[in-house]
Amino acid sequence: MKAVFSFGTKFLTEHNFYAGFPDAEAWGCSCVLSVLLARQHLGRAELYADACGAARLAALGLPFDAVHPAFEEFPYPPQLWMAMKLQTYRRQTEPFVHLDFDAYLWAPLPPRLSAAGLIAQSSEDNYPCYHRVLSYFLDHAGYVPEFVRDHVAQYGLQIRALNAGVYGGHDLATLHASADEVFVTLAHPANAPMLAELAARHAAPGDVFYDFNILLEQCFASMYFHQCGLRVGYVLGEEPPYFTHLLASAKHHPDNMRDLKNRVSKDYPEYYERVLAQGNK
Repeated sequence: MKAVFSFGTKFLTEHNFYAGFPDAEAWGCSCVLSVLLARQHLGRAELYADACGAARLAALGLPFDAVHPAFEEFPYPPQLWMAMKLQTYRRQTEPFVHLDFDAYLWAPLPPRLSAAGLIAQSSEDNYPCYHRVLSYFLDHAGYVPEFVRDHVAQYGLQIRALNAGVYGGHDLATLHASADEVFVTLAHPANAPMLAELAARHAAPGDVFYDFNILLEQCFASMYFHQCGLRVGYVLGEEPPYFTHLLASAKHHPDNMRDLKNRVSKDYPEYYERVLAQGNK
């Protein structure tokens, strides 16, 4: 399987220019570590990006085996960053593992995953963060996909979700179909009022737009796979830890940022110099 990354600069807002990291150095170091480890353990790494994003990463000299233009005419607002990832998933024509730039694969995938149909980082079943946004969606959506309606009819608001810090597998037909369901949901005219309301509320306290992303990417996928009777193989499972994902506030913890920068400066000094040079521009 190959490693796949996606980066669209239109999905970076003025409040999130470094993808959740505190500064350009931390963001650059994370990209270096994520890509080089993935390429080492998966054999190939490819990037799907808009022109600006590709240029920004090209300055780091990362050894992508292919760079695919994407997201130039992508009709989604910056708040819907998951749309970029889903578009990347459904463009794949061979088995893949998509990684976020804050995810680090320290070793090859174990045999139970290397040929798995569906792969994700971990289960997030019944995580509280999904309850509010699922309720919001069911109350405000004019169109709800059949697999979501069936799941809710069967299980109520019991949450079924996964973390997509690592995501992919060999079952391309199912991975494509799951992503297609999200784009149908976003494009359906009956959901236009809900999306307009979400956009209007984006700057308000208690905004649900972030959770709306993880609902459509992570909850929808898990529900879809479950309703199809398919099993997901999780990276965080039976083996000793071989994977790290810096989630949310972990990107701002001083110890994590110090360790990240030290790791890259020690293991990849020439890349670290490029990170520093880019940050000074």
